[in-house]
Amino acid sequence: MKKVLPRSMLAVVPLMLVVNCGFFPIVNFNPENPVDLGMIMRALVLVMAVKAHWDFGRLEARVFPERSLSFIGLFNAAVVCGGLLARYLLELGEVSNSYNFTLANAAFHVLVLASAATAVWRLRTLSGRSGVDRCEV
Repeated sequence: MKKVLPRSMLAVVPLMLVVNCGFFPIVNFNPENPVDLGMIMRALVLVMAVKAHWDFGRLEARVFPERSLSFIGLFNAAVVCGGLLARYLLELGEVSNSYNFTLANAAFHVLVLASAATAVWRLRTLSGRSGVDRCEV
């Protein structure tokens, strides 16, 4: 496998921030949410967000193969939280912040997306260490 230099993450981290900013909230648990996207659009947002983080996890496995699980988990959580902060600042002063930025929405967003990227990183690094690429992630 061709080695990707860690400085390539300088280009990827801003992309990860933009993706996290754009997908929030992947699920809106607030019953007072005035926007109804419909079931298909909500499912599409969730699937696309998880797929994007799946790909981020694959890239992290190439860039950070020797890092610890806790480092990758914290890295992913920090990037997801950075995207949330960008979204909050983007909509600062808008009423949408009051019904989008709830504890349930933010916690679910961070937990699901950081876990998706971290889990894929773990699967890829484990399959790389065994010498056999058992799962094509």
